[in-house]
Amino acid sequence: MVVEASDNLETKYLLNEVTVALGKPLSLGSVQGFQGQVSTFDARQGPCYRCLFPKPPKPGATPTCEETGVFGPLVGIIGSIQAAETIKKIVGIGTSLEGRLLVLDALNMVFNQTKIVKDPCCSTCGEPEQKTSCKTSFSP
Repeated sequence: MVVEASDNLETKYLLNEVTVALGKPLSLGSVQGFQGQVSTFDARQGPCYRCLFPKPPKPGATPTCEETGVFGPLVGIIGSIQAAETIKKIVGIGTSLEGRLLVLDALNMVFNQTKIVKDPCCSTCGEPEQKTSCKTSFSP
């Protein structure tokens, strides 16, 4: 199990690639301003991070935490959720966030969930024969 909590999108995509290749689960957490996101990815049985965000934004297109700041208590909340997800995954208990993105708006204290669907054409976790047909059926 890999737990990722950097403020660097390149790191998130790199760890996604590595954990999919190694067949390991990945807990991803992020905080920007008053919003936090967390999910657990295990491409052996569900979507990966690239299924949710197929293409990374262009460099400089997304503000950094240094530019926007982060709400300190939210970092602890997201980190605690990641810790709980990691323990549950290792012990094999409960229902994980696999296939769901949990988003917390800490300014208004509202939790939302978004379902994440495995993309058969995903360049990271899609099936090789499916990826080939996806590429050949694409027309600009």
